[in-house]
Amino acid sequence: MRYRILVIESEPSLANKLVSTFTGAGFATVVASDYAEALIQMERFNPDGIVMESILPDRDGFEVCSEFHNRFHVPVIFLGQDHSDQVWERVMESGADHYEVKPYRYLSLTARMKSILRRYRSVASKS
Repeated sequence: MRYRILVIESEPSLANKLVSTFTGAGFATVVASDYAEALIQMERFNPDGIVMESILPDRDGFEVCSEFHNRFHVPVIFLGQDHSDQVWERVMESGADHYEVKPYRYLSLTARMKSILRRYRSVASKS
């Protein structure tokens, strides 16, 4: 099965690197640069998972994570720069499945997403 990933990243060079990494690992991948575009892509693309930056230009990333996780029932990997206890607490409260701090290890991101998606599929099939 080919998983579908939505990358929400406002920095074009980083978005391109993430898309290239996930596509190269066999994922079907689309990108959105902000919340409004991400919402459209959620409806059109129906992704299996999301990789997103924690700071979005038009909405609080933690709120978006929580909304997408609860509304669309998809796993979310958060990307950020801050490794303070306050941020980790917000990440966990938002429902994120993983938080990766810069500098990102791109191959580990794809492996982590595959692992998370396998668990989601396993739980869904038992329901």
